[in-house]
Amino acid sequence: MDLARVLRRSWPIVVALALLGGVGAGVLAGRREPVYRAQTRLLVTFAADGSAAPQPPPSEEVADQLMQRRVKTYATMMNTPRLTRPVIDALRLPYPPDDLTDRVVAWSTVDTLTVEVAVTDRRADTAAAIANALAAELQRIARRDLPPAGLGLKAHVAVVTPAVAPRRPERVWWPPYAAGGALGGLAIGLALALARANGRAGTPIGADARAVWTAARAAVRRRPVGPAPDGGPAPDDPAQDDGRVSRPAVKERQAS
Repeated sequence: MDLARVLRRSWPIVVALALLGGVGAGVLAGRREPVYRAQTRLLVTFAADGSAAPQPPPSEEVADQLMQRRVKTYATMMNTPRLTRPVIDALRLPYPPDDLTDRVVAWSTVDTLTVEVAVTDRRADTAAAIANALAAELQRIARRDLPPAGLGLKAHVAVVTPAVAPRRPERVWWPPYAAGGALGGLAIGLALALARANGRAGTPIGADARAVWTAARAAVRRRPVGPAPDGGPAPDDPAQDDGRVSRPAVKERQAS
C-alpha cells in the first residue's frame, strides 16, 4: 500500500488527532495537583577533634579531596532510608520510605562544601518541615561520624539557609507533556488512516504488516535483487538456473 497516498487522503484526521493529543496533554499537565518545593542549604566544615589522637596534617590537595569526598557522601545520603526513616517517624508522615525518597533531591556544588536539599510535597508547610528535619538528622549523623581517614578533622554540618514554606506551587513545564500527547495522537491518526485504507481495499491490516516483515527480513539477510556485480544473472532470477536458459524460453526463441 502506498503510504503517501494514504496520508494525502487522511491527513486532516491525522493532524486533528495530533493537535488534540498535544492540547489535551498540555491542559492536563497544567491542571494537575499543585506541588510545592522547599529548599535548604547546608555547610560542612572541618575542625580538629579533641577526642581523636593527633595525626600529621595531610597536604592541602589531599585534605581538599577528603573534604570533598565527605561532602559528596552527605549529599548522596539525603534521600536514603538512613535519613528518611527517622524523618518519617519524627513528623509522623503517611509516606513509606521509598515514596519520601522520590520527593528528596540533594546535590553538592563542585569545589564547595555546601549541600543543597530540595523537597517537594503537595503541602507547602510539609515540604519545609521535611527539608528541615532532614537537615537536623544529617547534623546528628555528622556528630556521630568519625573523622575521614587520613584527614584528622571532624566534619560539622551547619544550616546556612533553613527551608521555609513556599508561597506558590512549583511551575509545571508543560511542553514535554504536550509533545508526548501530540506524538500519541499522531500514532493513533496514522493507525486509523491505515485501517480505513485497508478496509476500502478489502485487505486486512496484517497483509501490510507481513509485507513489512518480509522486506525487513530480506534486508537483514542482504539478498541481492539486481544483477550480479560481474554482469551475470541475479541469484534469485527464476528464469536462470546455473547459467542455463529454461525450456519455455528456448521454445519461444525457436518459434520466433
